[in-house]
Amino acid sequence: MLRALLLAALLPAASVAETVTPDSNPPDWVKSARMAAAELGGQLKGELTAAIAESGPSGGVSVCRDRAPAIASSLSTDDFNVGRTALRVRNPKNAPGPWERSILEDFQSGVEQGNDPSKMEHWQVFENSKGKIGRWMKAIPMGPECAACHGSRIAEPIAETIERLYPEDQATGFQPGELRGAFTVRIDLPRPDSETGAD
Repeated sequence: MLRALLLAALLPAASVAETVTPDSNPPDWVKSARMAAAELGGQLKGELTAAIAESGPSGGVSVCRDRAPAIASSLSTDDFNVGRTALRVRNPKNAPGPWERSILEDFQSGVEQGNDPSKMEHWQVFENSKGKIGRWMKAIPMGPECAACHGSRIAEPIAETIERLYPEDQATGFQPGELRGAFTVRIDLPRPDSETGAD
């Protein structure tokens, strides 16, 4: 947690305004972040299931490449962004920023201490010259159904598809229950009326 705060303090034009823990009463924007992440995960899982049933795990790899970014984009707006990230990414575009990496490392440390990644989340508020920004992350555990594409033993046809679509892939060798990655949300928070000059 200390590492996360130190890194956050170094972000350009940003400073920590508030830090809370998952057992705190969450603000409304955190509830919105949770809902967006659940929608992203639900839609992606549905399309993956359909693709794997039709084309096998190799079809699932293509869905992750093409549909995951499209679903995330459809759930995002100019002031609300939802996506996925990880310490070891398949798609380089999902690489974590400094703050995200610090939270992922905290999640990983928790997993190594025996904590359940499915219960890990973190939210934090930053402030800059334009206002306040909410940042939220929730850990994604490695599920048994993910092993075909992210596990230790990847079948040759799937491995060939991954190599073709993601030549810089880092996202294999995981075991069920390990930290696979995290959902991440960034949201511009409205200023209170007292800060905007409203009556």
